[in-house]
Amino acid sequence: MALALADILREHWASYAQANRSKITGDHYRAVRRALACRTPELGGRLYQCTNAACRKKHYAYHSCNHRNCTQCGARDQQQWTAKQEAKLLGVPYFMVTFTIPEQLRALCLHQPKTLYHLLLKCSAQALHDITRTKLKNNQLQLHLTSVLHTWGRQAQHHPHVHIIVPTIALDPKTQTLHRPKKPKDFFVHYLPLAARFRSLIHSTLKNDHPDIFAKLTPDQHRALNPKTQWNVQLQPVGSGKTALRYLARYVQRSAFSAERLLGYDPSGNILLKWTCSTTRKTSILKLSPHGFIRRWCLHILPKGFMRIRHYGLAAGAAKKNRQLLRLLFGQAPEVPLKLPPPEPFTCPHCQGVLSFLRDIPRPRGPPR
Repeated sequence: MALALADILREHWASYAQANRSKITGDHYRAVRRALACRTPELGGRLYQCTNAACRKKHYAYHSCNHRNCTQCGARDQQQWTAKQEAKLLGVPYFMVTFTIPEQLRALCLHQPKTLYHLLLKCSAQALHDITRTKLKNNQLQLHLTSVLHTWGRQAQHHPHVHIIVPTIALDPKTQTLHRPKKPKDFFVHYLPLAARFRSLIHSTLKNDHPDIFAKLTPDQHRALNPKTQWNVQLQPVGSGKTALRYLARYVQRSAFSAERLLGYDPSGNILLKWTCSTTRKTSILKLSPHGFIRRWCLHILPKGFMRIRHYGLAAGAAKKNRQLLRLLFGQAPEVPLKLPPPEPFTCPHCQGVLSFLRDIPRPRGPPR
C-alpha cells in the first residue's frame, strides 16, 4: 500500500510540533487538521449501495478537505482551471517568463510570506508592463499576463519564483491598435532589463511601503537588492501556450508533491521521495527523515486566503471589454468556456457495478462547549 501524507502526519506530526513549536503557525496547524480529516468520517460523506443484485454491498464515500496542501485533493479543480485558461488562448506564440529572487531573500519570504509573495507577483507583472511600454514607446500598452506563484524546487526545497504566461501580442485600448515583436519567434524585450526592473521594484516597494521590513534587512539582503547584483529572469518560448498552462496546472491546486512521489520508508525509517532532475531528466530517490519531510511540506503552506494565481493586464477580470476588443482586432471568436465531461459514475470495487446513492452522512457533532 502506498504511503500517504496523512499517514506521515498521523505518526510524526506530534513529535515534530513539539520540537519546532516556535516555527509553527496557525496556517500549519490548519493544514495538518484538514489533511488528517480528508476523506474520513470527520468531514461527513455519502452512503452508496451497489445496484448489482448479486452484490448489493454498501460503500462509504467521505468528503475531501479541499486544502491546497493536501496530496489527495485538487484534481477536479485543476481540470476546471486548465479548461478555463485554454479558452482564453490566442493564436499567437506564447512565452513563459520566470522571475526568481536571490537566495538571500528567501528567508524573508518565510518570515513575511503574505507581504513578500504578494510583492513577487505584483512586481514581476509590473516589470513586464514597464519594460515593454518603454521598449515600444507606448505607455498605454496592456499585456495578457497569467501569473502563478511556486514556492518549491524539484526536491520540495524552498525556492520561491513566479511563472507568467504571456502571448506575444499587446493592445493599446486608446488607439485600438495591436503590437507584436518584429520577429515571430522573439519576445517583446530582453531578460536583462526585466531582471533589473524587477529588482528595482522589489527594492523601492520594500523601502517605501514596508519600512518596518526594510529596516530589519541583513547586510546580505541589502547586497542582494543592490543594483550591482544580477537577478534571474528566464524567457522560454512555449508554442501555443497550452503545454505551459498544463504544466502550471499540475501545481495550481495541488501540494508541492503528488501522492505518487511518496514511495514509502527505507529500512532506516527515512521517507523516500521520487524527483526528476530538470537538466538530465533522470528520476532519483531523495531520502528525508520524517521531520525533514514535514519541514519541507510546511515550507509551502501559504497564508489563509492568499491567491497564488493572479491575472494582470488584459487577463484581469476588470479588463473583459479590452480582452474582447483584442480578440475582435485579432480576428478571433469570443471566449467560449470549455465544458468538462461529467465525472464518471462511482462503481463498486468488488463487481464494478453502478453505485446508487442512499443518503448523506452528516459530520459528527463536537462536544458541547
